[in-house]
Amino acid sequence: MLTARRRVVAAAVILSGSLLLTACGDSDSGSSDGKTLRLWHYEGPTSAMGIAWKEAIKEFEAKHPGVKVEFEEKSFDQVQKTAPMVLNSSDAPDLMEYNKGNATAGLLSKQGLLTDLTEEATKRGWDKKLSPSVRTTSLYDTNGVMGSGKWYGVPNYAEYTLVYYNKDLFKKYGIAEPKTLAELTAAMGKFVDEGVTPLANGGAGYPAQQYLYQLALSKADRAWVDSYQLYKGKTDFHDAAWTYGAQTFSDWV
Repeated sequence: MLTARRRVVAAAVILSGSLLLTACGDSDSGSSDGKTLRLWHYEGPTSAMGIAWKEAIKEFEAKHPGVKVEFEEKSFDQVQKTAPMVLNSSDAPDLMEYNKGNATAGLLSKQGLLTDLTEEATKRGWDKKLSPSVRTTSLYDTNGVMGSGKWYGVPNYAEYTLVYYNKDLFKKYGIAEPKTLAELTAAMGKFVDEGVTPLANGGAGYPAQQYLYQLALSKADRAWVDSYQLYKGKTDFHDAAWTYGAQTFSDWV
């Protein structure tokens, strides 16, 4: 039985795959009738992901006449700060968008707050449709470490990195638009010489660790990633990759 204390972290893929988790629910919050699917996510209504969610909801409801998706938009901070408490209460949604990772979804799975989807993953072919690298963030062992164990969710989008730059400033200072990381680094140095701040990032200070990790990744191999992400080996924070990342980040700052 799917109770209010054992809910699932899921994504748009689950909605379009027609997984109805409320059929056996016993929540007091309205989903126990098997006709309401309660969903939380934090994507803005006009964002690409927000629009995709709307379409997935329409598709799900069309395939299940009489079933209503009851959606509540939450902020990213709301979900991150309250998920453990909410999932351990009668107010838990049936589906929730939540961050992947050992300290997030992994922790919730270890605490018994998520539903085991392993049987559904096999039945619906998720284990075949998703590549091994993508499946990594769907599986968590008994310690909440991702990469193996049971299925607790499905990723709903990939992450990517891009840089926006002001062409007028490049033209003003006679700096060629960069096409490689080396050229970007050289261009930043020239802007500094001109008294122009060359690089900025939104989101206050938290992206610092993302810069550091991405720079280190550029010098890493698969074994390095498995040691750090999946605890399959000893991580040396003084190795060549981490040293390059830290030194380059320091130079940029």
